[in-house]
This record gives sequence, structure tokens and C-alpha cells, in this order.
Amino acid sequence: MSPRLHPVVPPGTDIGGYLVEERLGAGGFGAVYRARRGERSSALKLIPLWGLAEWAEREVAILLRLKHANLVRIRGHGQWPDEAPQSFFIVMDYVEGRRLDVWATEENPSAREVVRKVLGVARGLGAAHRAKVVHRDLKESNVVVRDSDGEAVVVDFGAGGYESAPSITGGVLPPGTLEYRAPEAWRFQQEHGDERGRSYQPGPSDDLYALGVVLYWLLTGRQPFLPDEAEGVEAVLNRAPRPPQALNPRVPGALGDVCMRLLAKTPEERHPDADTLCAELEALLAQADEAWDVKLCDAHGADTATTLAEAPQAVEDELAQWLKRRKARPRRGPRPPQAGDAYEPDANAVAIPFEPPPAALAGHSKALRVAAWMALVVVLIVGGLVLARGLMPSSPPAARHGMAPHSHVTVGSGPGGSAFVPTSWSPGQEVAAPWRPLEADEAAGPLNGASTLAAVAVPATYSKEKASVKMKKDTGMLPQPEPQRLRGTAAGKAIGLGVAACLSMACPGSQVRPTPPPEDCPPGAVEAMEQLGLFAPGLERPLTTFALSPGKDAGFVKVREGVTTVRMVAPWGRMPSQTLFSGQLLVGPERVYGRLTEARTPENERIPVCVQFVEAQDARIGLLKREPVSDPSSAIVYFSLDLKAVRRFE
Repeated sequence: MSPRLHPVVPPGTDIGGYLVEERLGAGGFGAVYRARRGERSSALKLIPLWGLAEWAEREVAILLRLKHANLVRIRGHGQWPDEAPQSFFIVMDYVEGRRLDVWATEENPSAREVVRKVLGVARGLGAAHRAKVVHRDLKESNVVVRDSDGEAVVVDFGAGGYESAPSITGGVLPPGTLEYRAPEAWRFQQEHGDERGRSYQPGPSDDLYALGVVLYWLLTGRQPFLPDEAEGVEAVLNRAPRPPQALNPRVPGALGDVCMRLLAKTPEERHPDADTLCAELEALLAQADEAWDVKLCDAHGADTATTLAEAPQAVEDELAQWLKRRKARPRRGPRPPQAGDAYEPDANAVAIPFEPPPAALAGHSKALRVAAWMALVVVLIVGGLVLARGLMPSSPPAARHGMAPHSHVTVGSGPGGSAFVPTSWSPGQEVAAPWRPLEADEAAGPLNGASTLAAVAVPATYSKEKASVKMKKDTGMLPQPEPQRLRGTAAGKAIGLGVAACLSMACPGSQVRPTPPPEDCPPGAVEAMEQLGLFAPGLERPLTTFALSPGKDAGFVKVREGVTTVRMVAPWGRMPSQTLFSGQLLVGPERVYGRLTEARTPENERIPVCVQFVEAQDARIGLLKREPVSDPSSAIVYFSLDLKAVRRFE
């Protein structure tokens, strides 16, 4: 067992008298399991002693100070194994429930329901602040809505701090999540980032700002800012987000004002403490009328559905739908049963890689394509004759954004195979189209028109939630844009026949593969990389190669879009050499991008990461395409590359 990282503990393991039942999740500060002693279930957090012992001791010191119904409670702690211990364990109450973001997505709450949950969080924060404890990483995923009574419970104080606590990190800013970091923290980094020994000390107002970000998302389905780069940080420091009631008219104005006060640029402009916030929210609830009981978001319904028969149009309009997403409220709540659900016994099955057709079917498909082209030529000739007679349409047909569904291809996966289940896309599946961005729209910044080619897979090892692929009829949050009409009946019919021939006989459209847009890192990745020292100033980028098959000559290699694995041939921070990195390979117009989300050490220990391909020669994100190829989903690149740890995929 490596001293750096703790392996997965199998069910049935006895840790301090608690029997491990299930792994619930993991992050940079340890893994959490559900464990049982007698009839009682508990949450057991296992933290490696190597490099994290001080954090474990700090978390225990914090939890021992907390006693409130809206805060997770400690039940015990110790070291494991008894002989030659390598991990610290903390036993806490097991809160049966859903994460706050999952609850909001599934329940589509009203303003009244949102306030009740935020009140619970604020009450818990008030108790923590009175005990001189600051959470420092408050976000939706660190709040659980308890099933038994619907109360919100704040969990995971692993990054927290308390008054007079000894300093652990050597950086300017403590661990935390960028989107929830207060303006004063960014300001401190700008003013004192170059001063040796200076570090920012978050206070209660930092937690209140983070709660404002949470409230903003609950009300609008968006975050106020995405401070992933310099422009985003500038917005956090100097720009006011759009008020929630301006983005979503269903938000009561008084509640939107409370949210905006929490997001103020200085602590002095915010509520002086959590108790004051609680009093204001309680007063709003006392005066709330029936408008506060209206669901904040549109529900999924039959009016948003489409059928598989409409799939070609759905594919054609996907880009147009995305461009209009920001004008619509997000949809929340349970999805209605679809008419075809009874005939989909494998609706919850994970998608399998794309399989090439058998030889006979392939020949049949080729014959169909030939027939399609012949039909198209005839139609275009007729259309040309008609156009020559002066019946030119006044406006051209809309350009068709065609893209073939990508399939899973791995360049020499390492031993044990890929850590990912590849996901192929086809119209009607309940996964994002390959070019559709996954990140939340930024409520105050400009529209980013870039496109995503593939979703980054989050390793199932680090999440209790299982991904599923369902055939669906709901293509998005917006109605389908109305297709352009052609004036001139003869010309319109001629061109329409040509387009119909293409669509019905599977003619490919133009292959447009834009640069992928930014994406969030997997849960726990940034924290894990911080603990491994991958963000250390001056750290050299590690030499890495594609995991070539034995006997394969080095040089230029052909790669294809899909799941990929690369091998690191030198140590990187506290990451050992020969570590395998897995993730998605994306082909852009000029470069090949790698978004790696899991590392697997030689001891088979798995760690969430957020790592990108970097060209060794110019240090730019992405690998330069070396030679042209006919397949737009493939590229020729040099076999070796550098890696870069990032806080968000660029």
C-alpha cells in the first residue's frame, strides 16, 4: 500500500469497531464510507496520515466544537489499523438524504421552500460562527437535505478553520471552491500574492458570501460568476450580478434583494452575521403570500418532448437551442413518463461503444449512400434548371451543423483497461449532445459561443450517483426554433427534395469541430491535486506518453476522439512515475485536447484529477495536429506530451 494515497476499503472491513458497508464519495481530504455498529449507521471518513494528519486533527477539533441540529455531529475518531496505523478515521452522524443541488433539481422548489432550506443552513452557520468555526467551503454539495424532517444539514468541515488554529497550507488562499470564494479573498490575493508568508484568513462573512452563491443558484439555476480566469475574477471584484428577480420573474423581489446583499463586494455591505440573516428570512416568510408557493422553474412536461422520428431535426437544431438557453429558466422536477418507456427495458443501461455494422449491412449502407447521391444529383439538376428560370429563393436555407456521433477509441489503454465507461451519443438519449456545453451559464458574463465535443466522464468510484442513459423525448429547455421558409414554390420544392434526400438517406453534413469550451473539474479533483503538490510554483510539467502497445515505435501516433489513457514516465509532485491518466480526448480544428479526470498509480490507487494535455514545445493547451487526415474525429500528434493541473478545464 502506498504511503501517499489510501486504497479503496472493501465492504466488511472493521475500522475501529465499525463495519464498512459502502463507499459514499471521496475528495482531496479523504474518502467517506457508510459504516455500521450494531443497528446504527454512521458516516466514516478515512484520511491518509501521510501528508494529511494535520488536516485530520483540525477537522476533529472543529467537529468537537459543533453541536447543532443543522450541523453534522462527530461520534468518534481514531487511527487505523491498530498496528502501524496509516489512516485517521472520523465517525459522524450518517445523514440520510439528498444533496441540496440534487434536491432542488428533483423537487423544483418554490421560493418558500428555498428559504426554509437556506434558513437551516444559516442557523447552522450561526452556531458554527459562535463557536469560532468557519466552514470555508460551503456549497450545494456540502449541504444534505435530511429525509426524516426536510432540514438542511451542513456537512464536510474538512477545509474548515477555527480561531487560533495553526496554519497548515503554505499558499495565499486556503482550500476552497473558486465559484464560492468571496471578493475580499481574491482582492487579498491580488494585493499580497507575491509577499512571502502572507495568507488570507477567511471569516464568517466568507461563509455568508458562499451562501449567497448557493441561494442565487437555487433561485435562478445559474451561478452569479464563474471566476475561472482573470476576466471572471475581475467580475467578482467589480461587477454586480444580475438580480435573481431579473433573471427569473418568479423570484420575489424582497428575496432577490437578500441574495444581492449576501453577494455584496465587501463584508461591511453584507449581513453582519448569520443570526441577522436568519431574522430577515424569518420576517420574509411571515409576510409571504401565495406567490411564494409558485415553483421557481418550469417543470418537465409533454410540451417539451420530442420523438425519435423527429431526431434529424432535433440534431439540426441542437446548436440553435443552445444559443438560446440563456433566455429560458431551467427545468426542474421529475420528468413525466414517456409513451415509449414501456418498450425500453434497457432504458437505464449504460451506453456501449459504437459497433461497426456487419459486412453485409455495411454493403447495404454503402448502396444506400450511392443511391442517395444519385438521387441528390438528379434533384439538384432539376433545381438548377428551375433556378435558371428566375425562381431564385429570397433567402438561402439555414446551414446545417452536422456532426457524426463519436465512438469510444483508446490509444493503448494501460493494464486493467480504461477506468471509464465510454458514452456514445445519438439523438434522443438523455445525455448532452457532443457539442453541447456542460457548465452552468454564467449569469453576469458574456455568452461563450464555443462548443463541447464530448462530456468528461467522472469516475464512478468517487460518486454514489450512477450515470444512466435513457432514450428521451425532451430535447432541452427551449422550444424548437422555427425553420426558415423559402419563397418560390418550385425552387423551394426542388431544394427541399434534395435536403429530404440527404436526411432520409443519411448524407453527412459538413464536419464542424470547434474548440471545446470550459468545463468544471470532477468533484474532489482540485483538492486532491493540491494535496499532491501539483499546483506548486515552479513545478516542472511531467513528460508523458500515449500508452502505446508493446513494441510500438515512438514518433507520431494517430489518435481518435473518445476515451484515452496516457502514461506519466516521471514523478510529478507527490504523484509517482508510471501513473496512468484517463479521460476524454477531444479533436478541435487545429489541436487535440485531453481532459483527464482520473489518475491510477502503479499500486492501482485511483485519484480524481483535473489535468489537460500541454504541447511540450510551446506550452499551449492542446497538442498540435501534425498531418491532415480524412477522418475529422482523428488526428496525427507526437507521441509524447506534457500535463498541466488546472482548476477548470479551459
